Amino acid sequence: MFKNLKRFISTALAITSVCACTATLTACETPHPEVEITLSFNDETYTLDYVLYRNITPSTVNHFLALAENEYYDGLCVHDYSSDALYTGAYSFKNEKLVYKKYFEEVASYIPQTVWLDSEKTSPTYTLYGEFESNNFSVENGELSESFGALVMYYSDKNTESEVYVQRNQDGKLVPRTYEKNSATSQFFINLKEKTSTNNDYCVFATLKEGSVSVLKDLQTAIADYISDTYGEDGEDEFVTEMKMDIDEDDEVLGGNGSIETYDVPNEPIVVTSVKVKKY
Repeated sequence: MFKNLKRFISTALAITSVCACTATLTACETPHPEVEITLSFNDETYTLDYVLYRNITPSTVNHFLALAENEYYDGLCVHDYSSDALYTGAYSFKNEKLVYKKYFEEVASYIPQTVWLDSEKTSPTYTLYGEFESNNFSVENGELSESFGALVMYYSDKNTESEVYVQRNQDGKLVPRTYEKNSATSQFFINLKEKTSTNNDYCVFATLKEGSVSVLKDLQTAIADYISDTYGEDGEDEFVTEMKMDIDEDDEVLGGNGSIETYDVPNEPIVVTSVKVKKY
């Protein structure tokens, strides 16, 4: 009987622990969450393992994890390509056209709030507090460099002088800031440049694990070989098709005043098959 009682108590405690982690990630948070990003190109898959830095850019990491956990990125494509970076997080590629994923309709129920239109925090923008130097964000634990493979949160240029209120990580206070630098939604890019400098205008929030460096280089080689085989040695311009897209039309802060963005879209799609959280 004692053994059965002990087993029952142990099971109950385990269930309570799981439920606590399910109800809120706070109890299970670590300074360095990990995600796995799988890309597909020309019928091959490439799996990249990342370390995220919650101890440096907590708002950005929690924002990205919420999107990943809700499978927001799965099936989206690289909508803007260069030899320096792979931009993704906003579109799928169907019938040789980009199809915008309606961010604001998708995330209202689960995205963490860090930006508001008012100081009473009654009107969230569903966008992300910009954790980088030009937004007066102080990196207390050492700023990440834009290393090879690093993940960088991205926002498009905004033609607005609107101010919003952001919640600072350092003291929890709300402070006014320009909307443009606090307007990131879901877009990010994978850095392909071999450099170690910092980026003062965008947030670097994750680095490629050492074992995945060769995988990303394999993807680079596969793209280069595809371009050479299909278009010739100098065929990078032919590998992409220039597409103009109306952007930010669903952004309530901008009041429907979007703009036109031009992307270099790969003719052979590079697809984000999945983004999976491996460690919180």
